[in-house]
Amino acid sequence: MTQIYRHLVSTVVLGAVTLNLLFWIPGLVLCALVNWLLPRPKITSVTTKVVDFSYRCAVKLDTWLLTHVLKIDIDYQGLQPLQNGEQYLVLSNHQSWFDILIVQALIVSNGPLLKFLIKRELIYVPVVGWICLALNFPRLHRGKKKDGKQEDIRSVKDAVMELDTETFALLNFSEGTRFTPKKHARQNSPYKHLLRPRAGGLEIMLHNMPKAKIIDITLIYPEAGLNFWQCLSGRLRQIVVHCDYYQVSDIKDPKSWIQQRWQEKDQLIDDSSSTNTQSHQVG
Repeated sequence: MTQIYRHLVSTVVLGAVTLNLLFWIPGLVLCALVNWLLPRPKITSVTTKVVDFSYRCAVKLDTWLLTHVLKIDIDYQGLQPLQNGEQYLVLSNHQSWFDILIVQALIVSNGPLLKFLIKRELIYVPVVGWICLALNFPRLHRGKKKDGKQEDIRSVKDAVMELDTETFALLNFSEGTRFTPKKHARQNSPYKHLLRPRAGGLEIMLHNMPKAKIIDITLIYPEAGLNFWQCLSGRLRQIVVHCDYYQVSDIKDPKSWIQQRWQEKDQLIDDSSSTNTQSHQVG
């Protein structure tokens, strides 16, 4: 009976999140069309404000669902005020697609709009693609030829350069994929709770975003292995969002820096897991 109830809750909450997105899509698509047909500064200024308002309203409703319907306690640690006039590079570990809702709640509620590097093919997917286009998410063209890696590098550089004049926060899941025990074992990851981070994309972003401020987020789930559907079911009661801040000038060697950060993240998650285990034993 409990399992049926959990699935029902996940279905209702996912439906609410989907309806929330669908509600704002017509306005976002209209703004994108107006910008394309009438690329004039005064018009673009108005449509940008409409898009900004729509995005923030959508995130606010999603956050309300998390905190008031699912009653998830989001414990922000080390949070500092964000400014709309700044550009931010947001780094994070990645456990499930639920991470996006949590990071949006943190960034958009306190600062600029959160954007993602997406595969160019994603714009052809109904609903999701429309949103990505309307919000001007930077698009990547993944290389498949012999020089595919170099093509990927050029693509990341071009995508970041598209946002050069905008105020934004660009999210980068440095592991490149969601954590699973199978992926962890396949990589022979040196970290207990994390996959190996990728420094290549980070290095390109740092080079092309010299004035950006870096927010390094560690997402700590009390129960490892929860997927998106399980998080929507009400099974997740609390999540810790630990924030650290850096300047681009602080990072001399991106590869060494991110490996060090991942060691520290791994220790944070391990310490939190130990604390939760002790609390359950005492209870």
